[in-house]
Amino acid sequence: MRAPKTPAGAVPAEVAARASQVAAGRDSLSVLVFTLSTHLPFFEIAEHLAEQFGELEVRAEISTAGPQRVQSVLDGKFKGIDVLVVIGETGADGEDQLMELVHWLLANGRQQLAENLIFAVVDDGRPAGNPVSFNYVVLPRSYLARTQRSGLRLPWAASARESWELVTAVLDYSLGLGAE
Repeated sequence: MRAPKTPAGAVPAEVAARASQVAAGRDSLSVLVFTLSTHLPFFEIAEHLAEQFGELEVRAEISTAGPQRVQSVLDGKFKGIDVLVVIGETGADGEDQLMELVHWLLANGRQQLAENLIFAVVDDGRPAGNPVSFNYVVLPRSYLARTQRSGLRLPWAASARESWELVTAVLDYSLGLGAE
């Protein structure tokens, strides 16, 4: 699933409609961006999600955690979360790490989070599998390569502004339209 390219600041009508539904149905949306590896740009992805929700006029609380699951629980990161976005890499290792996290969530009484999970992978050129049970979003590696040319604060903002796929997946889950 690839998002259509849109100019900076142009919100696709379909995304705006979903955002209106979410805003009408709840005061705030709580999203946890959990990374499976510290070298992935999870802080930047969380910040960009927050900016997109602001542009959509949806009140959203975006937090980050990972890759240490137990420490994240001790820090209270998994409480009150509506949607869990897991940032990983393509390939078997990334999918294995995802499944370990899902098993851990289920074993520790967090079935709701395991069910409301979006697996966002940073494309590294390897073939991407598709875990059928989860909403699967591919973030192009070009997100990370445009810092110098764009002059924008976030390293991949020039490319990310063109993609509404991740925020759309979060909106879908908050409306109950996610993968089942």
